[in-house]
Amino acid sequence: MKQLFLCIATIFCLAHLAHAAVVEVPLYKFTNTLVKSIDLKCISAEYTIPVSVPERWEIEKAVMRFQYVNSSSLLENKSTLVVKVNGYPIAQIKLSPIVPEGEVKVAIPAILLDTGYNNISFAVTQHYTDECEDPCAPGLWTTIKVDESILRVEYRLKPVPLRLSAISEFIFDPKIFPRGRVNFIAEGLTSEELINYAGIVASGIALRYDYRQVFFSVSKDIKPNVDNILLGKKDFIYDFLRKKGVEINEGAGALLKITHLPLEKFVRDPHHALIIITGEHTEQVKLAAETFAIMSFPFPDTDEMTPVKFELPDVAQYSGKHMLVPDKKYTLKTLNLETYTFKGLSPNPKEIIFRLPPDFLVKQNQYANLSLHFAYGAGMRNFSVLNVLLNGIHIRAIRLDNELGAIVAGYNLTIPTYLFRAGTNVISFAPMLAPSMSSNCEPKPIDNLFFTIFDNSTFIFPPMPHLVELPRLELFFLNGFPFTRWPDGHETFLFMTQPTSSVIASAFNIIGSITQKNGFPLLEIKMGFRKPDAWDGEIIILGSAESIPDDLKELAPLKLTKNTSVPYPVVKSWRDEKTLAFSGQISDFGKAKGAVMQFKSPYRVGRTILMVTAFSPKELYAFSKMLTEPAVEGACKGDLTLVDLASAPHYKVYSFDIGKKYFSGKGGKISRVKAYIYSMSKYYAYLLVFVFLFLGITVFYLLYRFRKRRLKSA
Repeated sequence: MKQLFLCIATIFCLAHLAHAAVVEVPLYKFTNTLVKSIDLKCISAEYTIPVSVPERWEIEKAVMRFQYVNSSSLLENKSTLVVKVNGYPIAQIKLSPIVPEGEVKVAIPAILLDTGYNNISFAVTQHYTDECEDPCAPGLWTTIKVDESILRVEYRLKPVPLRLSAISEFIFDPKIFPRGRVNFIAEGLTSEELINYAGIVASGIALRYDYRQVFFSVSKDIKPNVDNILLGKKDFIYDFLRKKGVEINEGAGALLKITHLPLEKFVRDPHHALIIITGEHTEQVKLAAETFAIMSFPFPDTDEMTPVKFELPDVAQYSGKHMLVPDKKYTLKTLNLETYTFKGLSPNPKEIIFRLPPDFLVKQNQYANLSLHFAYGAGMRNFSVLNVLLNGIHIRAIRLDNELGAIVAGYNLTIPTYLFRAGTNVISFAPMLAPSMSSNCEPKPIDNLFFTIFDNSTFIFPPMPHLVELPRLELFFLNGFPFTRWPDGHETFLFMTQPTSSVIASAFNIIGSITQKNGFPLLEIKMGFRKPDAWDGEIIILGSAESIPDDLKELAPLKLTKNTSVPYPVVKSWRDEKTLAFSGQISDFGKAKGAVMQFKSPYRVGRTILMVTAFSPKELYAFSKMLTEPAVEGACKGDLTLVDLASAPHYKVYSFDIGKKYFSGKGGKISRVKAYIYSMSKYYAYLLVFVFLFLGITVFYLLYRFRKRRLKSA
């Protein structure tokens, strides 16, 4: 009776917790570029923020609180800010020049929020005079402070459907915010091989979360209130589940199964899942793990599956999510921009997003070609333009100066390749359309203000050799390079210096971060606790500072040995160039810092070691999560970055460039001489000086002998 009462009480508490789930997220985190403010200019403008609602949530209440400031030149009776949800107005605010700042709290009806992506729009109509006005006068502006705005959502979790098809869209869903959380049960991870297969599973989960942060944890037993992964051999799995009151099919072969999360022998949490990945021996566990990692669409609809075979297509170097193939012509439709019509004075821009290999050897005289096909309306003023931006920088303004309108085919833009950056690049199209003015200074209707870009426009990037100067931590945080040279993690070894749950969870966090940057599961990455002597590839080292072997610490920019050599900036010059003084000292690393370093591998020329360390495994785990924050990722550069672990959410990041340089790269049309010139530029300069001196002396000597001979003959 007592046990029954305990079960009922537990179920009641779980139901209450599911009902009371609340999340608050700053509004700027929903914007594509994490902008801190939105500027709405001209007489009318609109900005849309996509807000996701996962299928797993049943929204009960949503409230948005935002701050704004408007120009003091506006007329209150003719200036209004409208807030819309999926096109439906939910609030109107008069913009006053007397009180130009305000804070608004808006309740969003739950019925307006659909599963998927919902558009929250801020639209203004604003005027500064009752007479004739410039439609884009400098005084026509309103700014939304999205960094000081909050979206608060109350929701209940829906029960997890017991079918494997729910894994790809319902359970590990990028629409879940602010982040995903997944726990691995450590009891089954009894060998390096099984930990390696768990890493493959973590990579597959991170891939499904796509752009959304996901934090992994490792615990000895089932962790409540999160989805759990149970991976191991069948003999352990059967015994573990039997104690939890879960029966599974004892047939031969690999097995994937989903069940509601068992908390006690007779208690289940229907709102969270336990995913079982097992086999009779390690090869079957690997087969089940790899199958799980590539399940990218909702199939099958059963609660368990027996994988029998796994095949991948050939994987090429420098491939992955949104990666451009050099010298290949892409249409804008291929780059996910279909034919689109911009309307109004200052419509929202559209963009294409793609990635470039980080080790491209960019030359100054090469150009990418963008060939645009477009049309625009009649009756526009001749200073209407299409602005083309590369990574937020204006590179061209195309004048739309035909008052009769036009259809233009093959408008070519040549873009110098040195303007592109390693990793992700964004080309944006932002029209500014101005109406013509009549003789009595009244604007004509603006329905004719349109610009259409056609999706058969093309973009081509020229071929380049692969050769890059390292270390550059910024390339790792942009693209996972050089560990993503092969998109599946081939030739990469992740060395964990301690077999603790915190270090293993930190490794899963790093693997997840690399996977999301590259867009391909790391099926070939190797993980282990043994020092990778003579490893013929890239190496990632994870562990507390004292657990890392001294010979590897001696190679690092910051030598965290007993006698530490610490760089201190003494002079800061242009573009963050620093003059460093080095202090030899006996000191401890301390609990307040985490360090990430990159340096040349001693085992193979052109290979790289990435070292991620902190005072203890506990601090290392906190540091691994911090390294997924955009503010930290964007500040990491050079070969050494120190992060203050107590500084969140206003992260203090210190980056240095103090170690020796080396070059890395594979493939491409480049001769040995050119490769030598780029990799040994200093010595090449010395050689040029020597050659010119030699030629000068030789010419002088020959002229001297010639003159002397002529004087003798005379």
